Amino acid sequence: MSSWMELYPTLSSDIRFSNMLGQPGSTALDLFKFYVEDLKARYHDEKKIIKDILRDKAFLVEVNTSFEDFVTVISSTKRATTLDAGNIKLAFNSLLEKAEAREREREKEEARKMKRKESLFKSMLKQAAPPIEVDAVWEDIRDKFIKEPAFEDITLESERKRIFKDYIHALEHECQHHHFKNKKHSKKAKKHHRKRSRSRSDSPETDGEREKEKKEKERDRDREKEKDNEKDKARQRPEAKHKSPKKRSGKDSGNWDTSGSELSEGELEKRRRTLLEQLDDDQ
Repeated sequence: MSSWMELYPTLSSDIRFSNMLGQPGSTALDLFKFYVEDLKARYHDEKKIIKDILRDKAFLVEVNTSFEDFVTVISSTKRATTLDAGNIKLAFNSLLEKAEAREREREKEEARKMKRKESLFKSMLKQAAPPIEVDAVWEDIRDKFIKEPAFEDITLESERKRIFKDYIHALEHECQHHHFKNKKHSKKAKKHHRKRSRSRSDSPETDGEREKEKKEKERDRDREKEKDNEKDKARQRPEAKHKSPKKRSGKDSGNWDTSGSELSEGELEKRRRTLLEQLDDDQ
């Protein structure tokens, strides 16, 4: 749709535009706006007439259709005499956009179909008996697949060769991956075997160290037991010396007399410590 800024240089140079200046009523810009609104109102009706003409002429607008060819078809009938040139251009642009959208959708559908055909062709190659090797040549194995539907679906020989090369490339990659995986697994197995061998060779030394450590622990426990026995003997000797209260003075006898009474463990322990202190003082 035309704009006032685009048309102003052309309109302002016309004498009729100059004659309108200063006249009462609508300005040139107002008249332009009214005309554009009228064209918009007429556009849908005139577009319908254009479609009827194209239908009668069995003419379909494609992506490669030119505007000149379109106008020639429209102008071949009397119904086009009342059509606005701007509306004819707008109708052409609209129909051309629809044609481009159809073409894009058609290309997508063709790509989807071709992808399915390629998948079936590769499945045919994969199921070949005997299996195809990575060094196979298309010309040598081609005759094996001539009667296969997947072969016939690919009509161009160049496409068959291309798909075959893609399949061989994928097969080489798969073989390399499988070889690398087996090699890696073999390295892990050898490493594990070496670890087990070292473990076996080190086991006698380990057992010897464990046995030595065990004997040292036993000796430590024996020393601990001997120390405990010596302490017990040292405690028993003072108790034997002070067992009879008659050997002590009357004061001490009065303090250590336990006849007719029972002492708690705490009191006994306390008296034992006191006896040990006295024994140290005597020595």
